[in-house]
Amino acid sequence: MDYLAVKDLKKTKDLWERLAAEKELVITRDGKPSALMISVSPETLDDSLREIRRALFSAAVSRVRRRAEGNAPNAQEIEAVIRESRQERSVS
Repeated sequence: MDYLAVKDLKKTKDLWERLAAEKELVITRDGKPSALMISVSPETLDDSLREIRRALFSAAVSRVRRRAEGNAPNAQEIEAVIRESRQERSVS
């Protein structure tokens, strides 16, 4: 995977040559990755978009799961919530 500065996007001939050779380019802003450019063909555009969106969604779900694992309630907290819920139901 190759890197390309935002300012170099103006150099279209070089951009297309590099994209054809590498198939993927990381676009950087101030030296930090900010976008990904991927080579596609008209025939595979819809499939490529679907796969990219699926991968991004899967990665987002994984991040949420990892965060949730670190914040899992312990047995005492679960029991307290159950007791509280039962008390609320018995009062109603």
